[in-house]
Amino acid sequence: MSGNTIPSLLESRARLTPDAVAHWTRDNDGQWQPTSWQEFWECANRVALGLQELGVKEQQTIGIMAATSQKWEYLHMALLISGAVVVGIDPHDSAANIGEIASRSNLSGLIVQDPSLLEKFSESVTKNFNFVVTITGAVPDEATGTFSTFNELSGSANKDVSGSGIRAQSNDPATIVFTSGTTGTPKGVLYTQEQVVLACSSILNTFDDITPDSSLVCWLPLSNLFQRIVNICAISSGASTYFIENPRDLIPQLAGIHPQLLIGVPRFFEKVHEGITAEIQKKPLLVRKAIDWALSVGAENACAQRLMREPGFSTRICHRLANFLILSRMRSFVGKKLKFFVSGSAPMPVWLLEWFHALGIVVLEAYGITENIIPIAMNRPHCFKFGTVGTTLPGNDVIIAEDGELLVKGKGVFRGYHRDDTQQFPLLANGYLATGDYAEIDTDGFITLKGRKSEIFKTSTGQRIAPVGVESCLRRIAYVENAAVFGAGRKFPVAVLSISTDALPRYFQGGEPLSGKDGPGFHPDFLVSLRKDLEEEVASLPPQQRPAGIVITTDPFTIAGGELTANLKLRRKNVEQKYQKHIERMYREMEKSDRTAELFIDCL
Repeated sequence: MSGNTIPSLLESRARLTPDAVAHWTRDNDGQWQPTSWQEFWECANRVALGLQELGVKEQQTIGIMAATSQKWEYLHMALLISGAVVVGIDPHDSAANIGEIASRSNLSGLIVQDPSLLEKFSESVTKNFNFVVTITGAVPDEATGTFSTFNELSGSANKDVSGSGIRAQSNDPATIVFTSGTTGTPKGVLYTQEQVVLACSSILNTFDDITPDSSLVCWLPLSNLFQRIVNICAISSGASTYFIENPRDLIPQLAGIHPQLLIGVPRFFEKVHEGITAEIQKKPLLVRKAIDWALSVGAENACAQRLMREPGFSTRICHRLANFLILSRMRSFVGKKLKFFVSGSAPMPVWLLEWFHALGIVVLEAYGITENIIPIAMNRPHCFKFGTVGTTLPGNDVIIAEDGELLVKGKGVFRGYHRDDTQQFPLLANGYLATGDYAEIDTDGFITLKGRKSEIFKTSTGQRIAPVGVESCLRRIAYVENAAVFGAGRKFPVAVLSISTDALPRYFQGGEPLSGKDGPGFHPDFLVSLRKDLEEEVASLPPQQRPAGIVITTDPFTIAGGELTANLKLRRKNVEQKYQKHIERMYREMEKSDRTAELFIDCL
């Protein structure tokens, strides 16, 4: 398909298959309603004309701060048709981060889900807006430019949308994406129309399973560039996209959607595992034993597949029976056409990958960085290795530096942070970009990540600790919602655990921990179970990586609280700062009582 701009892909698709279904959205009665490619193209053009009447011009930077929906997609495409530069802003992000993004991107206008979100912007930012568009809710009466609503932009039936009104050129900027801010202030990365199209082409060349007959799901935040690129891949390939506006509706809807693939983040897959495991525990003993048998047979069969060898005769027979009676029913929540899951954003534990594979579902890990719009590496449906992020995608050239850091070069690599004079020359002398990740590449070309350079720390004894792997072990405990590991310059590492009260009805009542004999706090029975579970999970780690102390809290890690980024990565520095006094107290108590040989638990 020709065209080096995103809107030209949609225009070509509307001409090629005008009546085919582009989108599926649910109406007020919960029924799925189709939108054709021609309807998508015409509506996007009507919205573009409305935005241009508001004053949108080429290369103006416009923010979209709204929940995932078809309207987000219309507005996104309309801005690109108009030649504007789109900045996706997560509505759940902190006001400080949002202010930083708005300032660095120099927003000329803003599209918000509802007027209440304007409260997250300071007056010094909103005074620069030429217009504000709301998707839902009444238009506020404030002096921050012209106001409009999505319905006003798209509802004019007399707007002539015949012919191409695309203002964008291939070398024009299309979007500014901001780093997650895990290590500090978010930094903006600008990509052109051509670079976005190039990324889609690379992905589609890797996953040739995506065809006009495919069904994809749009459910991750559209402020996340990867979800937007998947949607653009759907345009290029002609696949249909189902819009899930509330993430809680995803699992209940999958069986009816029958997607061929689904993208997610590791926490999503952990939640799916927890939900299935919880349902299994409710079954009678004999049923639980049957499920355990089926999963063990599935694990044997999956292991043979990964080793590329034929399973034994008895395994093949047992697997057919287990799959027919149990495993196929356990997989039914994803529909009948799923070929694989794709996981990104953060490393996924190998044990969880193997569990899904035993169930009969392959989860393919992918890897990319904000500074390179083309995903650097991906596992493929018929060529994958668990524990790796796969092999490089077309358009990327990767090497390992002397210190073990992964370097990448290609047309998708950015050329500097937007409006940041302090970091204008990020490329090395040889033209490669330093990713910030330690990695290894095996003889088959599979890349294994060893940890972020900025996150790996050394203890006072000289041991190098990669916290992500330790945190992954700790999160295997069903009631541990999140974990953060620290210990730079200390004798041993410690961890902060966020405990999910929803997962512990036995020990919690009304969302609050039950009182023990010594007064308010965590119940003694819970602490005994926690200690046992912790010791079991960290037993597989080298001794120097096992946390010697644990701070536990029932406060969740959230985006609004600053502990998580918009794509659910851990803001380690923020967590450490929030719990600093508790961490310090724990170290003092452990040193005082010389309890380094026994796990020390401090309850908040």
